[in-house]
Amino acid sequence: MSKKKILLAFSGGLDTTAIVPWLKDNYDADVIAYCVDMGNSPDEAELKRWAMKIGASDFIFENVKEPFAKDFAFKCVRAQALYQDDYLLGTALARPLISERISLHARKLGAWAVSHGATGKGNDQLRFEKSWAYLIPEVQVIAPWKIWDYKGRSDLIKYVASKGIEMNATEKRFSVDVNLFHRSCEGGVLENPSLEYNPKEIYEWVKTPSELSRDVTSVKIGFEKGMPVSVNGKQMSAATLLQSLNEIAGNAGIGVVDLLEERANGLKSRGVYETPGGTLLHLACKNLKHLNWDRELQTIARNLGEQYARLVYDGLWHSDARMSIDSFFDTASETLTGEIGFKLESGSARVTSRVSPYALYDSSAASFEGDEIGLYKYADGYSKTVCFPQWRAGKRDTKNGRNPMKDL
Repeated sequence: MSKKKILLAFSGGLDTTAIVPWLKDNYDADVIAYCVDMGNSPDEAELKRWAMKIGASDFIFENVKEPFAKDFAFKCVRAQALYQDDYLLGTALARPLISERISLHARKLGAWAVSHGATGKGNDQLRFEKSWAYLIPEVQVIAPWKIWDYKGRSDLIKYVASKGIEMNATEKRFSVDVNLFHRSCEGGVLENPSLEYNPKEIYEWVKTPSELSRDVTSVKIGFEKGMPVSVNGKQMSAATLLQSLNEIAGNAGIGVVDLLEERANGLKSRGVYETPGGTLLHLACKNLKHLNWDRELQTIARNLGEQYARLVYDGLWHSDARMSIDSFFDTASETLTGEIGFKLESGSARVTSRVSPYALYDSSAASFEGDEIGLYKYADGYSKTVCFPQWRAGKRDTKNGRNPMKDL
C-alpha cells in the first residue's frame, strides 16, 4: 500500500524545515512541500534542493503574483478594506491564496492531510485552517506547533540537528513577511511599544526621511470598475502595476505604518508595515469614489469595507459574508472608472487631478458665478421645508423654558 500524503505549506525556514521530518516520523507519510512566489522572490531551485534533502518526497512551486494582485489585493483596495483604521492586510491576504492552491493540489494528489508552520499565538493559523475547513473539509489539518513539545527556536535547532540537518543558528533581529503588496517587520525592539526604532534598520521598500530627495514625482493611476489598470496612461498587468507603484511611492517615502493591532485572539502586537503601492492605490480609489459616488453609496461602502477588513483579518476570506460583500462592490463599482493624478513630494501625496466619465461633480452647478439650474430660486422653499423640524422643536422648547437662548 502507498503511504499517506501530507501537503505542507513550505518556506524553507527553521519551522517548516523541522516539520518535514517530524511529519514523516509521526505519521509515516510522504511529505510534499508546497511553495509560492508571491513577490517575495524565493529561489525555486534552492528550495527544491533543500526540501528534497531534508526528506520531502516531492516539491511544488508556483508563481502566483498575478492572481494575488488582481484577485486579492485589488479587491481589498476596491473595498477600501483597512483593519483598525490603518492596516492594509498584506499578510492576511496572502494566506487564503496559498490555502486555495494547496487545496487544489491536495485534491489532485489525494492528500490525506495538509499542514502549516503557523504558531498558536498568531492569526495565520486561523487563516489557513478556516480556508481549508471550507475548501477541503474532508482533508485533515496538522498544525505541529499545537501538538509537539518544542517551545522555541533553540528546541527546533536541536531537533533538526538530531536528524542530521544543519541550520544557521543565527538569531534573526526581526520576523519579516514579504509579498507583492507589503513588507512587514515584527519582533526585536518593536515588541516594546514604548521604544523608538531606527527606520534604517527596518525599512527596505520605503526611503527614510533622511534619504528623501526634494524631487517632485507626478503619477496618474487609472481604474476600470474599481480595479487599477494603468499608471501614467500605460496599461499594465496587476502584478506589474503594483510593483511599479511600490517603486514610485517607496522612492517618495510613502506607505509606512507603525501599528499596534489586536489579533483575532485578543493578543496585542506591534508591526511596521511597508505598503507603498497599496497606500497610493487606496488614496486614489477613495478620491475616485468621492468624485463618482453619492454620499449614501459612500457611507454604505465605507461600512461594508470595514466589515470586509475584519473578515479578511480573521481568516474568513472563504466565507459567504466576504463573497457577498464582494458582490455589492461588483455592482457599486460599475461607475468607478477614471483617473486620479498625484504629485509625490517629501513623503506626502497631493491629489492634482480627478477625471471620470461618471463624475457627479458639475462645475456649472458648483460655480459661484452663475445659477443655471436655478438652485437660488428654489432654495427658499427647500430651506423652509428641511428646517421645519428644528423650527417646531424651537417653538416647543421656547414655550417650555428650555430653549438654549435663555442662557445667552
